[in-house]
Amino acid sequence: MQDLRKHKRFAVTKKTRALAHNKIAEVTNISKGGLSLLFLDKSNTLFNGELSFDLLCNEKGLDARQIPGTIVWHREGSYSNIPGMVYRKVGIQFGTLSKIQKKLLTTLLTDV
Repeated sequence: MQDLRKHKRFAVTKKTRALAHNKIAEVTNISKGGLSLLFLDKSNTLFNGELSFDLLCNEKGLDARQIPGTIVWHREGSYSNIPGMVYRKVGIQFGTLSKIQKKLLTTLLTDV
């Protein structure tokens, strides 16, 4: 499988969260162009198309609101040790960011 990423991905602190589709997700990695989110979710929420989400990381003082993006891929799986628990991982490409949003995301990419 060919990696189509344009930007290097960076791991983030486990305390970085996103709020998207009214659900809290863990940010698993991030780049200048996008990020991936992990949802623990038993519902059948559809993960596709455009969205806006909030990013929070108390450790770095990050509180970025209404970040635009497009879901470019998604995967679903289950945890073998938790019967019936489903996870969904999605890749999001950032949309057009404001200057403030760019600055806040740069803060998250610094020293990861």
